[in-house]
Amino acid sequence: MPWFAVPTEGHLSFLRREAQETAVIQIRTAMIIFALFMVREIYCKLNSILGDSLRIERISDGFYYKGDKKSGISDEDATFIKTTIQEQQSCRLKAKHKLPSWLTQQCLFATVPLEQCTSERISSVKAHLFGGEKLLSLTGGLGVDDHAFARSFDQITSIDTDTGLNAIVRFNQARMGIDNVTRLDMGAEEFLLQHTSQWSCVYVDPDRRPDGNRIMGNTAAYSPDVFTLYKNHCGISRRWLIKLSPMTDIQWFQKQVDCPVKMYVFSYKNEIREMLAEIGSADTTETCIVEVNDIGFSIIDNDAQLTLMASEKPIFCELTAAAIKAGFKQHIIEQSGLTPINKNSYYLTGNAIIPHALGRSFILEHTFSGSLGEIEKQIKLLGIIKANVSARDFILPAEEARKKLGLKDGGEMYLFLTGKDKIKTCFVARKPD
Repeated sequence: MPWFAVPTEGHLSFLRREAQETAVIQIRTAMIIFALFMVREIYCKLNSILGDSLRIERISDGFYYKGDKKSGISDEDATFIKTTIQEQQSCRLKAKHKLPSWLTQQCLFATVPLEQCTSERISSVKAHLFGGEKLLSLTGGLGVDDHAFARSFDQITSIDTDTGLNAIVRFNQARMGIDNVTRLDMGAEEFLLQHTSQWSCVYVDPDRRPDGNRIMGNTAAYSPDVFTLYKNHCGISRRWLIKLSPMTDIQWFQKQVDCPVKMYVFSYKNEIREMLAEIGSADTTETCIVEVNDIGFSIIDNDAQLTLMASEKPIFCELTAAAIKAGFKQHIIEQSGLTPINKNSYYLTGNAIIPHALGRSFILEHTFSGSLGEIEKQIKLLGIIKANVSARDFILPAEEARKKLGLKDGGEMYLFLTGKDKIKTCFVARKPD
């Protein structure tokens, strides 16, 4: 039909049907995009997509051209959309407790970076501890630490090799109104070879799963190799901060670096959340515990004068994971007068209550030893049918031991079990009034 011809009713009907079909596809796609928080940038998340920007537009528009034929979303694109939605739903469940404000602001996530990132609470504490003019973040990841440091540093340059993740990070920054963080698509070594400027601080959060397998304490196997980075480029800043796994052996790490290291052990609800090594600016090698709570944080140095509370009743104390990791045992013994039940134990007894960040303190009511069967008899004689059971250097895990002893979980009584030889020991305690 020539361009000036009057369209027939049949042709108009065909155009109306085609327009309706296109509209349906567009509405369905709009619903999908709305389910993804109305964010088209979500499709940039995967590296494989970034090489075909047209595909992103086609998905967003709801249809694409294949030759001369107009059709709906392809099976490949539909699968991609479905997978993306599922991943965001899964990530949002995990982010509920780890990054609550990010969830409120409808940010986007990626599975592995979300698992490895610092929690919002801990990153906020780090921003209180460190600040300055310019920060170089060599392994940006999801950008949680960058987001926190944006409040304590004037300018942040953050780099990461994952271009898809970087697209998410830039979107999240815009959504949260962060304008002093620049995310670049490159690796740490590449950037450092091209830039020799000075920085107030260099922050490194290396990948603890470089080959897809979790590597806990072996910092030398992280990606990038932080020891090599520091050795080759330590001159760009007097302060380097390196995030470490809670499994890292502090003394081993300190020996790998040819300068004083200040180690920060971050603890929240009696659990070590992460460790941070400060290199270059520390005058002496030392370790401190950063105890984080719901309203703030406190710092305990390994030579600090402890605040103690004397007790007329005998005290049973179980050192916290942070106190053990930081090597505070001897310091606690010297200041409190508490004594370990044996040379290598982290169970202490005496008449002093130490700070909660260093140990859980209980009123010691009974102590008895023998076989597991004999301990069970003693517990029954005391009329204990419900208790909180802990086990250290014991033949069974705590939960298994509780079941063996025929006890229900919970209540006011606390049982602490130890001993792997024929003779085992049980401490029966309760919380102080």
